Amino acid sequence: MFSFILQFIVFIIIALVSTMSLAKENRSTAPNLQKPTTTQIVKNSSKALMVRKNSDNWDDFVKVGTIATTSQICKVFSHPFFRSPIKNYELLDTINGHFRWDGIEASTLWINKKFKDANAKISRGLSINENSLTVADQNFTACLNQIKMEKPKLYNFIKYSFLHYFKNDTCLEQRFKINKKVDDNGKITEERIPLKKKSCIYFNYNSGDYSYWNSTTFVLMLVWKEAHPVLSTIFENGNKVMKVRLIKRNKLIEQKRLAEEKKKGELQKQKELGNTRKQLWLAYNSRNKTLMEQVYNFSTTGELEGSQNNYWVEYKKCVLSNGRQSIDNRKINMTAFRIYSETKNKKNKMISTDRKFYFSTYANISIDRLQQGWELAFKECPGKSSRF
Repeated sequence: MFSFILQFIVFIIIALVSTMSLAKENRSTAPNLQKPTTTQIVKNSSKALMVRKNSDNWDDFVKVGTIATTSQICKVFSHPFFRSPIKNYELLDTINGHFRWDGIEASTLWINKKFKDANAKISRGLSINENSLTVADQNFTACLNQIKMEKPKLYNFIKYSFLHYFKNDTCLEQRFKINKKVDDNGKITEERIPLKKKSCIYFNYNSGDYSYWNSTTFVLMLVWKEAHPVLSTIFENGNKVMKVRLIKRNKLIEQKRLAEEKKKGELQKQKELGNTRKQLWLAYNSRNKTLMEQVYNFSTTGELEGSQNNYWVEYKKCVLSNGRQSIDNRKINMTAFRIYSETKNKKNKMISTDRKFYFSTYANISIDRLQQGWELAFKECPGKSSRF
């Protein structure tokens, strides 16, 4: 009886050991079902650009195209549109800082067309699959970093003209969490753990609205490979508008330059003429005057010598000129010639005229002296006579 009980106990022990060995073997061969990290998800993600599907299922996404690579995104900025001097872009129209030109609306029209073809949800609020957005941001960020390093002026133009939500460059930097550890000898080591990167794509700035040209529309098409031909056409149209307006602006600048040169030339001529007139006046003022010159000067300035701006020169016998008109004294009608005073605007003006030739001055002169002067002038150079 005792022998039977002992055998039974040994059997039980063997059975238990076998069961425990089998369980251990099964645990060692079972698959490891660890939760994948974000990095693994991104690494294994498809290059498909996934947007929300037109259905009631909020988590249902559909492919509309392919996510552009870093080099493909950067290639967009090799278009001639981005090679102009910064000041030339001021020639383009803008609304709230967003460019506007004919043909730029092709962006929204094309996006709506592609969404409709793929049965994607068409709404003012753009919704992209998280994995697609992560891949797109990585490629976009890499391109921006490359441009910032190689072409800083182009980077600033892109940032201020197309990415209005860019307040700083923090999204371009990878941040880390530092974990410190110490060993049994007191030596400290640091472990840099990457933190979640701030996205350089921020569709919420425009509430995801792609119904007009803005940063959302631009970035969506930039990370969408199939949209690049459309972007190229849009920038080509913008470049044409800019060139036409640049030609017009340069023409206006040239016209203004020529006008200023003409004005400058005229001023120079006037200056030279003024110098010439001054020299002529100095010469005239220093010489003796003929009787006819004195009478004409007195009749128009009240001074026998005349003035710098009004003096008469007898360049031929009985023919005088003040630079504005020439008068042959022999053609004045002595019969019709009269000398009289006239008050105008409380000013007294002395007039000498035959109604064809007219002399006047506001100078306070004696009418008797003026009459005496003309009597001498008509003796020197007699005018014509008439019956009355």
